[in-house]
Amino acid sequence: MARLSAACACLTAFLVHAPAALAQPGRLGGGGSLNLSLTRIVMALLLCLMLAALAALALKRSGGRIDLPRLRGLVAALPAQRRVEVLETRRASQYADICLLRCDGREYLVLCGQQQHLLLRESACPVPASAPASAAPPGAEGEDG
Repeated sequence: MARLSAACACLTAFLVHAPAALAQPGRLGGGGSLNLSLTRIVMALLLCLMLAALAALALKRSGGRIDLPRLRGLVAALPAQRRVEVLETRRASQYADICLLRCDGREYLVLCGQQQHLLLRESACPVPASAPASAAPPGAEGEDG
């Protein structure tokens, strides 16, 4: 407790005795003043107040409880229209990664470095794992008796 009060006393003394010139606009870090209009500040305040009011109404409507499974259902119901999918990423070296990407029915193997990206291989996508159940399991093609 004594250390905390001593630290607070030192901080207060520093702030009281610090010259006001350290915080002058245009000199602190060499930047200029912030040119924010009052309209922009008021509009941001109104937006934040509306969001807070909507959140309060939602909490009041639900009885003060947040129904997380229902919220997850709402998020899961959103359409996931993504053309590019990252299938796998591996670290090749300290400065490079190898990424396997899928886009528009094609797979791309890309080497991603610090300054450049190199396409190593491009191919059509293989048949997905949800193929018909009559397909033989992997490795069972050449087994007899």
